[in-house]
Amino acid sequence: FSLLHTVGHIVNFYHVSTQPVEHLRCLTSEVHFPSDYKPGITFWLFQTITGLTGVLLFIVMVIIFVFAHPTIRKKAYKFFWSAHSLYIVLYILCLIHGLARLTGAPRFWLFFIGPGIVYALDKVVSLRTKYMALDVIETELLPSDVIKLKFYRPPNFKYLSGQWVRLSCTAFRPEEYHSFTLTSAPHENFLSCHIKAQGPWTWKLRNYFDPCNYNPEEDHPKIRLEGPFGGGNQDWYKFEVAVMVGGGIGVTPYASILNDLVFGTSTNRYSGVACKKVYFLWICPSHRHFEWFIDVLRDVEKKDVTNVLEIHIFITQFFHKFDLRTTMLYICENHFQRLSKMSMFTGLKAVNHFGRPDMSSFLKFVQKKHSYVSKIGVFSCGPRPLTKSIMSACEEVNKGRKLPYFIHHFENFG
Repeated sequence: FSLLHTVGHIVNFYHVSTQPVEHLRCLTSEVHFPSDYKPGITFWLFQTITGLTGVLLFIVMVIIFVFAHPTIRKKAYKFFWSAHSLYIVLYILCLIHGLARLTGAPRFWLFFIGPGIVYALDKVVSLRTKYMALDVIETELLPSDVIKLKFYRPPNFKYLSGQWVRLSCTAFRPEEYHSFTLTSAPHENFLSCHIKAQGPWTWKLRNYFDPCNYNPEEDHPKIRLEGPFGGGNQDWYKFEVAVMVGGGIGVTPYASILNDLVFGTSTNRYSGVACKKVYFLWICPSHRHFEWFIDVLRDVEKKDVTNVLEIHIFITQFFHKFDLRTTMLYICENHFQRLSKMSMFTGLKAVNHFGRPDMSSFLKFVQKKHSYVSKIGVFSCGPRPLTKSIMSACEEVNKGRKLPYFIHHFENFG
């Protein structure tokens, strides 16, 4: 749309520059021309406030657009962030852009003033937790290139399970911040994050805290924190029945939420909270991709004395429905689960399924089982195709006009 806007004005300026001088005098009262001067297209583009700021705006917009490409953002985050900071210049130029009144009175300020006030208030509020430097308590390298960071929780730091923070490390690139979900629960006296090494910064973090390189007695890096910030999963406690779906590294919010849920229900801390039943669906290529999360689920299952939580694990690597190996694994798993009440793969009570879940059928099952409630919260976190398929399933089931109604909240990772 910026390109369309720019091309449109260049065409207009071309037409204006080809008009007789007497026609220009009635074009605008803001610009005065000597009687024998006929301005060309370069005058309108580079010698008027509107034209010059328009050219600069287009250049800034192109720089932001190019550096926001997913490939550049992933491989050269520092350059993306620097380019993204040009939004301040963008808005200043937008406010100046219409001052020459070539095509009308400036109106952008009318659209800017509301969001500008909200943005300023947000910045003032966030100053209370901005750039806190916190001591690292413990680090642990986990399988699948994941690192667990456990760090000091500052006094009066309040957050909800499912929220996220922005982190940087003082040991390297202290001004470069990245967003991660808190995997610690609100009742715990420390903060923790599980971070998968995917880009340059996360790999640098993992390599720095590698026991081969890192000595806690000599090195004293600090974690700088900004937040917490809201997430799509933080309202889980408002629903009496909730369905939670985690895919890929999108399981990180649920490490905090499930721990918070079972702690609250087992200690009656959530006696006034609506949530009475949670179905958690974990979709992963194979268990070994997220071994750290199995430990979290094992701990959650031990604490779940009220059976508020029902877990289903879907292994997508076995996608051939009638493949002999998959069939044998399915039979063995079913037999082992029936005899020992736990999975032979994970040691969890959670049921293992092979293949992707049929979300429409699962939501209809939940709808039939909990027909006494008016609405059910569906929370998903993971890749975009996952959240899209769940959104489609919710829309399909809601078309049936039966209660309960499904309300979808989601976050996209990657």
